[in-house]
Amino acid sequence: MTYENISGIIGVILQAIVAVIAWKALSVWKSEIRGRDKYKLSKDLLEYIKKIRFLVHTDKGSLHQIYLNDILVNKKEFYKKQLSLIAKEKVYFDENYMNLFDHINIRSNIFLQKEIRIILEELYPSSLKFINKNKNKYTHIQLGIANFKKINNLSDGVYSLNNDENTTIEGYFKKWEKLIKELQRSIYD
Repeated sequence: MTYENISGIIGVILQAIVAVIAWKALSVWKSEIRGRDKYKLSKDLLEYIKKIRFLVHTDKGSLHQIYLNDILVNKKEFYKKQLSLIAKEKVYFDENYMNLFDHINIRSNIFLQKEIRIILEELYPSSLKFINKNKNKYTHIQLGIANFKKINNLSDGVYSLNNDENTTIEGYFKKWEKLIKELQRSIYD
């Protein structure tokens, strides 16, 4: 072997080593960026969720005010006492529910994690089914978030989610609990 052949082989080996190191550095950088984006998205969603206030109007005239933090602070107390009178009621919503996640396009956001997307799709309606104009006849949930815009062609009244017409109020809040836990897991893992 000549000196030129040896230096050529060493050059190729060094180029291969540099390429492997560059590939590894790029992989680490990409996973760090993905992790940061996942963290930011989860944190932003949790920030939004903590502002949501649910007003449950019953067909008997009572009003229940619920914050999702109530579940996290004392889960047993929440399901046993706070929801005791309405837990088994079928869940209905007023028209403003379509504004719940209007700032996130759940179905087209490619950055959403699969687990979070699945839970959000359970909570966010792809469609609503109109039940009745008279809200007083049904126990229903109204979102207590300011600055909702009126949705065109959507009548005031009570609606059910077309993708889940048999969920109870307790089952509905268990979905929220599941979402919050998944978001927290994505932040702290």
